Order: sequence, then C-alpha cells, then structure tokens
Amino acid sequence: MKNSKTLKVYLLLSGILLSIIGALTSFNPIEIKANEGIILAGNPSALNDVRSFGMLLIATAFFSSIGVFKESIRKPAIISVFTLFLSLGLGRVLSIALDGFPSDGIVKATVLELVLGIIGVTLFSVYKNKSTSTH
Repeated sequence: MKNSKTLKVYLLLSGILLSIIGALTSFNPIEIKANEGIILAGNPSALNDVRSFGMLLIATAFFSSIGVFKESIRKPAIISVFTLFLSLGLGRVLSIALDGFPSDGIVKATVLELVLGIIGVTLFSVYKNKSTSTH
C-alpha cells in the first residue's frame, strides 16, 4: 500500500466527505436531519446521539486523512473507512427491511455508503500485499 495513488485519493475523498457530513451533523443537526423529515428539536437525547455520531465521522475522517500522508497508518485507515461505510450502508438496508423505506435522501446515502464501502474493500484487496505499487 506504500505508494498507491488510488488508495490515497480514496482516503482523501473519504476524509473530505466524512469531515463535511460529520461537521454538519455535529454542529447543525437540527437543520440537517430536518431535511430528511427527522425532527430533533427539543429532544436532547436524540441530539446527543446525532452529535456523537457526527464526531465519529470526524474522527474517522481525521484518521483517513492521516492515512493519505503516513504510510504506516494507510492500511488501518482504509480498513476503518470501508468498515464505517459498509456498516452504515448495511445498517440502513437492515432498517429498510425491518422498518420500511425512508426519505429519498437517506436511500441515496445508503447507495453511496455501500458503493464507497465496496470500492474501499476492492482497493484494499487489490493493494494489501503490494508494498511498492504506484497505481
């Protein structure tokens, strides 16, 4: 995974996306969730849960970004990123199966999370044993 430009781009783009969503979720949860029909206003427990999730996204984004520049962190960074994306996507699929279809925005997020997770797993599988790849 030493010099893979593809992995670095994946980690960088994932870090940017997770930072934006994490910051919006942590610091503007009422409006962000209201866009999907989720009402958080006046519910401190739900706000606490949503803000803590946003901080998880920010922490993963930070780890992903470090992986772009520091080779020793790259492997655990990509594992954490694709695990996060796949966990979110699969959790949403489970919820769709058990609870029904959510808003269009959440369905789109589900697809994006699954696609980004699958891309991450694929990249990890391709590059995990390559120490000097320049792809």
